[in-house]
Amino acid sequence: MQARFEIDGTHFVDAENSVLAVQAGPGYLAYAVCDALGSKLGALKWYSTEKSSPDEILPDIPQVQKKIIAFDFPAYTLLPAALNQGDNSALLHLAGGDPQDHILNEYIGDDIALNYSVPFVLLNKCIQHLPGAAYWHLQKIRVTEALGDKTAAVITVNFIDNAFSVVAVKDGVLLLAQHYTYRAPEDVLFYLLKIAGVHGLPQTEVQLHISGLINADSRLYNMLYAYFLNVRLMDAGWLEAPSPLYPAHYFTTLKQVALCALSPVI
Repeated sequence: MQARFEIDGTHFVDAENSVLAVQAGPGYLAYAVCDALGSKLGALKWYSTEKSSPDEILPDIPQVQKKIIAFDFPAYTLLPAALNQGDNSALLHLAGGDPQDHILNEYIGDDIALNYSVPFVLLNKCIQHLPGAAYWHLQKIRVTEALGDKTAAVITVNFIDNAFSVVAVKDGVLLLAQHYTYRAPEDVLFYLLKIAGVHGLPQTEVQLHISGLINADSRLYNMLYAYFLNVRLMDAGWLEAPSPLYPAHYFTTLKQVALCALSPVI
């Protein structure tokens, strides 16, 4: 079982004073262990679930007391909290969810209800191998962080292979939180320009915050840089660079997940 990305043993992994952040989405499962302050990385592994199954990966994840799992599957709905009736299986089916999947529900602040589905087998395996873990959708974490940004207009984009998720916020108001797939860089540019245009976010003013599996010297990044004036690669922010082999923005969302386990106020 070979990890796609691996950072091993940079710092201690203490079962009683560490935090485990797990992130799982279409085609991948990753985890990071950090110290109790969320500042130092102890271990990180990122697997392709096309090559390794959760049955192989989950038993090898270090067991610590504090753990959180962030699901990154694209079948979810965002509703005003007042309209959330609890059973939104029909809406999730329209969003691409499998009727056999587990449906989970959580809130972003007091106003937004987030309903999402998780593959049946994966959630059961997580419960079996990581008992006591908290469960959130990754978009809840990303939306909450974007809403806390004091910048007037922000589009945050996280890339995982041929997919990317977007959160757009203006003046403290959520405009959009969506997943997309793409085949070519032009597809990404089209979506982002459309989002900026529809929501009145001028390309010369909006902050474009990018994280995930994208390289600064790639055609995709250079294309975005050519069309948006304010583009920033979001460093994960560990106290020490986790590895010279991987860009610092690859694992930003894992760091965000870990911090939420330390301060679960959202």
